[in-house]
Amino acid sequence: MEKKSTIANIFYNSFGMMFYYGCQWLTTILVVRLSGFSDGGVYGLAMTFTAAFGILALFNTRQYQVSDVIMEYSDRTYIKSRYYAMAASFLICAAGLLLNDYTPYQWGVILLYMLYKCGEAWIDVYHGIDQKNGRMDYICYSYIARGILMLGIFCSVLYLSQNLVLATGGMALTTILTAVFYDRRIAERFISKEAKTDCAAVKKLMAAMVPLVIVAVTNNLSISLPKYYLERYYGETALGYYSSVATPSMIVQVGAATIFTPLILPLADRLKENDKRGFLDILKKVAVVFVILSILAVAVSVIFGEWFLVLVFKEEIKPYAYLFAPIILSTLLIAINACLFPVCTVLREIKGQLAVGIGGVASSLAASVYCVKRYSMDGVVAALLITLTVQILIEVYCVYRKMRKWKEASHG
Repeated sequence: MEKKSTIANIFYNSFGMMFYYGCQWLTTILVVRLSGFSDGGVYGLAMTFTAAFGILALFNTRQYQVSDVIMEYSDRTYIKSRYYAMAASFLICAAGLLLNDYTPYQWGVILLYMLYKCGEAWIDVYHGIDQKNGRMDYICYSYIARGILMLGIFCSVLYLSQNLVLATGGMALTTILTAVFYDRRIAERFISKEAKTDCAAVKKLMAAMVPLVIVAVTNNLSISLPKYYLERYYGETALGYYSSVATPSMIVQVGAATIFTPLILPLADRLKENDKRGFLDILKKVAVVFVILSILAVAVSVIFGEWFLVLVFKEEIKPYAYLFAPIILSTLLIAINACLFPVCTVLREIKGQLAVGIGGVASSLAASVYCVKRYSMDGVVAALLITLTVQILIEVYCVYRKMRKWKEASHG
């Protein structure tokens, strides 16, 4: 099958991801509208609690998989490794619940949301195969189908049953069915029929990915810790209000990711061809786009933030609307952080990423314990800004160091 152009893949990926995560964002709004801020807090807790485990299910393989242009590992090796990662992440998540005094209702929502995240991780490995073969249009169609089914089932079940456990279960079921009947079948078109799973290769791949998994989990944990402590110190309703204000910021974060994700393969190709100028040109163009989008996002949040939140959540959210612009700023830093990670992965800067992950968790834990306990929701934003600044500075240094070594190697 003929590959799509980079521009076409950016369009398909952007449209599909924005549509899907727009639907996902709507669930966070509609859970409040249909069931109240208390259930909104439970839903926000499920999202926060499973965030790091969801990253573990992904095993941080996608960027490595797409940039594996020399076919170090087969497609079936990547798929098999994902099965192990999904099973391990779900079991660890369930074990983690034993350390918290959550109600059976909260347990149900969290475990079913984790099942939903495992379904997303399963689909992701198939999307990596599609992307590597230059067909992100198939990924777009998957996003659209999942978005419609997920939102429709979630809202219908919640409206009829007023039970968040059943609604979350319906959402997980639609994701798994999409994986089975669409994404798996599409990806199989690109996999050789003679290809077999090599257990030794699976073990080698998963061992190689361990540092990147640690980085991904710690990075996500550093972002989740402030919200976790908000729920611990001030309860699920406070987290519900904060999550409601923060949910529109997801659009900004996803928008940034949609631009960068299709560029991983071109970056890997430039590295393979030893084309440093072409590599830097891609990064410069992305940087310019980020600056423009950041200015627009902050300006829009300042001008329209309170109006939009009141429109969506009614007057009850107004006392917390002032948080919207600072949250947008922290989201932009999250997006920059998320885009620098693939650059480090393509450059195979693994040790530097470990420093980013460890530094992020350490700064997040210290900032969360002090800032959140003292300043509540304001403290969450402060802790995020401190953590992300530390991480981005380390990442920029890692990329600079790797590019300098590339230059020295070229001259040598």
